[in-house]
Amino acid sequence: MPTLALKHFFNQNTYWPTTVVFDTASASGYEASLSTYNWSHTTTTRPNRYMVVGVSIFATGTVSSVTYGGQALTFLRSDTNGVYRSELWYMKKPLTGTNTVEVTLSASLTSIANAQTYYNAAQTGNPDANNGANGTNTPASASITTVADLDTVVGNLAAATASGVISAVQQNPRTSNAGALGTGASDDFGDVTPAGSKTLSWTGMGVTDSWAVSLLALKPATGAGVVIQNLAFMMVG
Repeated sequence: MPTLALKHFFNQNTYWPTTVVFDTASASGYEASLSTYNWSHTTTTRPNRYMVVGVSIFATGTVSSVTYGGQALTFLRSDTNGVYRSELWYMKKPLTGTNTVEVTLSASLTSIANAQTYYNAAQTGNPDANNGANGTNTPASASITTVADLDTVVGNLAAATASGVISAVQQNPRTSNAGALGTGASDDFGDVTPAGSKTLSWTGMGVTDSWAVSLLALKPATGAGVVIQNLAFMMVG
């Protein structure tokens, strides 16, 4: 009588994301005449995480600090037009789960802030580019020259327009909030290929409305994959 035995076969498939992937966005809302405020943001557990915070200010002043879960973000750039100011801050490896974003200003100012998290973003060499612009009338726009293939461009808008701001076609609108003194909005555009110039823009501004736009680019990580393992058995004799 033949001897029967179990034989197993192991199959391993590895999926390697090739682009920066959007996680989630959140915003403070319109914050009138405050020197500090906060809101909750929930971050994925996926690897190679990155957080970008944009702050739109509608009075003379600056951002003193931004924290997430008590950990400090790094200031990247500001763009101004009169009292209208856009700032970008960033953090690699933000805490996972739900934590508090806190913005502290140089004085009691009216502003709007937003946060976006991404995963599969390179943890070194990011942001790999940044730029900004300011002006009046519509559109509000700025251009950036990306460095790596498949970059994601993230933008923040501060505008005097109190309502009716619209993101350009093909941009991903992430947050938009408005009040009596203006609008703060954040958009992104993923997978810029080949590397080169990319413009983000918004319409709906009045002829005399001032605006400022700040942009950054995030390059994707390499070697950050998800392993799928399959184990099968069969009888052999």
